[in-house]
Amino acid sequence: MREAEDALVGADNDILEWKELRNNLEAYSYEMRSNLDAYGSFEKYLAEPARKAFIAEINVVVEWLYEAGETASKEEYAKKLAEFKAIGDPVK
Repeated sequence: MREAEDALVGADNDILEWKELRNNLEAYSYEMRSNLDAYGSFEKYLAEPARKAFIAEINVVVEWLYEAGETASKEEYAKKLAEFKAIGDPVK
């Protein structure tokens, strides 16, 4: 019984981690997109071509979240979030 309980707890933790990564990616995407638009507070900290490319990438990922992202793994979410933070965190 103990092994079965441990397996269930592990599966529950995986689901919670997946949800947290998904929520973090979604929140970060929306935050960066709104702050990088023409009236946002970050727009002056990223050059125009890089800013437009980053916003386009954010738009692709936001669409992905509600399509293929519904069944994506934790690793995919973590990878996309890390890629965004590599660009977005220095801007912040």
